[in-house]
Amino acid sequence: MFNRRITKKDYPDLLNEMGNDLEHTQVMVTRMQDWVTDTGLDQDLAQALGSAAAAVKDAHDAAHHAWRRVSDEIEKEGRDR
Repeated sequence: MFNRRITKKDYPDLLNEMGNDLEHTQVMVTRMQDWVTDTGLDQDLAQALGSAAAAVKDAHDAAHHAWRRVSDEIEKEGRDR
């Protein structure tokens, strides 16, 4: 895929992959937070992991929004031709 120039038509697939990676990351960070909380380790670490999970969720949601917007733009451009 990287042997050619990335075009706007590639964006939906790339954003989808990004969203999937962010979703997996959120699950992993949430599990870390749960483990830290369950073991009674540092509360500051648990809170930081919670903040990180929330930030990753926000990034996932933004990637999903971007995916929908770009997909709609590409579809509209195809209809306008």
